[in-house]
Amino acid sequence: MTEDVLTMELVGRRYFSDGPWALRDVSLRVPAGTFAAVMGATGSGKSTLLHCAAGLDRPTTGVVTLAGRTITRMREASLTRLRRDRVGFVFQSYNLLSELTVRQNALLPGRLGGRRVRGADLERVLTEVGLAGAADRRVGELSGGQQQRVAVARALVTRPAVVFADEPTGALDPTTGGRILGLLRDAVDRLGVTVVMVTHDPTAAQVSDRLLLLRDGRLVADAPTPDAATIASRLAAVSGAVAVPR
Repeated sequence: MTEDVLTMELVGRRYFSDGPWALRDVSLRVPAGTFAAVMGATGSGKSTLLHCAAGLDRPTTGVVTLAGRTITRMREASLTRLRRDRVGFVFQSYNLLSELTVRQNALLPGRLGGRRVRGADLERVLTEVGLAGAADRRVGELSGGQQQRVAVARALVTRPAVVFADEPTGALDPTTGGRILGLLRDAVDRLGVTVVMVTHDPTAAQVSDRLLLLRDGRLVADAPTPDAATIASRLAAVSGAVAVPR
């Protein structure tokens, strides 16, 4: 039986005590080695779900378990250690330090946490993401696609249990975006990493194993991922608040 890397049980989030719910009663389970895509219209709660799942935000109600630990009421210092040791992040904006080298950026999270990464492991990951020989280049000199590859390398170098990706291809051209998706897919298939990715793009989502659709903060569909055309149809149905086709 495959272990669940992420579970959310009746999770809700609102940012003001009398404000609207950004998430409402979301329950899901993501087994290890799964690539899950989270989709929905603007304002449907995609990023809120990702942030609550990753421990970047605390839910108002419900329980979140991440990498075998219940994080809902975890102390901030313990939560920081868990994210550092078991979680990788890839964001649309890259979140890199342009004045540092590729090597320094990739190793920064581990060094902040006092974890050593072997040089051979770093070189292997850089080779896997297509940056062999670029370890000493400054990130500010790289193209957007190369910088996103650095972000993927940084997320994978410590062999995390799960990678959370928020629109990782949103600022990239289709060809470069496809390569980044291929890297994430390969991490799932070869390394057993779990990936939870927020995206608005049906073509990006079709590389996943499971499709999670949100509407008005509620999870309205959780099913095996179909082809891009069917994803687009289901997304349109959710955005238009009509029945989701199966």
